[in-house]
Amino acid sequence: MDRLCWYHPGEAMEEILCQAGHVGIYDGDLKQSAFEQGTVSLTLQRVIWADSSDPDCRLILHHSLVEKVEKHHKSMFSRGGKVVVTLKRVPSNHPQGPVAASAFHYIRFVFRNGGEDDFYKRYLEALSKEMWKRNSSSSSSGGSRSSNVHTNRLVGISGIERRLAEQHHKTHETIQLAFDDMGKLMDQARDMVNLSKKITETIKSKGGEIDEDETIQFKQYLLSLGVSDPVSKSTFGSGSTYFEKLAQEIAQILLRPLKEMGGTMTLPEAYCRVNRARGIELISPEDLVEACHKLDKVDSPMSLVTFESGVKVLQLRSARIEESIDETCKLTESLGYIDANRLAKYIGISTVLALQRLIEAEKHAKLCRDDSIEGLFFYTNRFLI
Repeated sequence: MDRLCWYHPGEAMEEILCQAGHVGIYDGDLKQSAFEQGTVSLTLQRVIWADSSDPDCRLILHHSLVEKVEKHHKSMFSRGGKVVVTLKRVPSNHPQGPVAASAFHYIRFVFRNGGEDDFYKRYLEALSKEMWKRNSSSSSSGGSRSSNVHTNRLVGISGIERRLAEQHHKTHETIQLAFDDMGKLMDQARDMVNLSKKITETIKSKGGEIDEDETIQFKQYLLSLGVSDPVSKSTFGSGSTYFEKLAQEIAQILLRPLKEMGGTMTLPEAYCRVNRARGIELISPEDLVEACHKLDKVDSPMSLVTFESGVKVLQLRSARIEESIDETCKLTESLGYIDANRLAKYIGISTVLALQRLIEAEKHAKLCRDDSIEGLFFYTNRFLI
């Protein structure tokens, strides 16, 4: 460690050959070091280490002090891949460094985030070129000041700082561009909703003049694009008026899907359908539940129902439990036995609703269960006379 010296501001630096972050420097086989986290850079004349937490703490190891370099791969018990540098004797005119004297003749560069392979390869190449012997202005072990190096090659420590600044600027620009794109996307979504509203009103105004199947289908697509003017707290506040208006909107959105699904829908599915119809004006699950409690107050054709198992669903008031039980029993009779997954597949409903149907049929003594390690199955109840 006594072969390392401090970097002095204003020194002319060379072109960076490679660079790696999260690198520590350890003296000999010591397990602790004051320089455990930094960025190491390799040039044709030296190795530069910069502390991650203190930019003013920078160390230099000149290539002229290197005897040999070895690479040790990361093991199960080691902190990372290592590059071990065996050092020559300390020269008499060696500049001051972090350690006045050391009992070890080698140091270890520990790469916690990888990069040791490329560093080791380029380190050997740099040592083989012996550039410090060719350039007398760079022969000092501490790295003397030089004014003869072309300014377009001065990319060492100052280059690292400029490179980090450029990366920060590019990252900031990328984030800003992402937010700009998000804003444009929201503006386009509003324009699409307004356009769909205008086209829908135009088609509605023509009424009975629409006869062609393609035109009718196009109308259905437009009507399913979403709610053109969704209920929001900014308009109605956060009180009971808002939830009553939201309940009316939910009833309008879900009436047709509920009829297509047999009259019952789980709250998670209702939540997804409502937010998809509202576009960018999303509501929270809590607002949906609160609005569903207001369905009775606004005379909605549907209501919030809670099963004995605790499952909450939206159900049409016109839905008859006897009809669903009869349908379930007929399917069970034709198949011989049935479970929730099989019923959900045949009827086209969720597994949760399918299980509730089977339980209701069992409560009415239409089905009986067989609960074993193979699963829960239901059979037609043949014990009834």
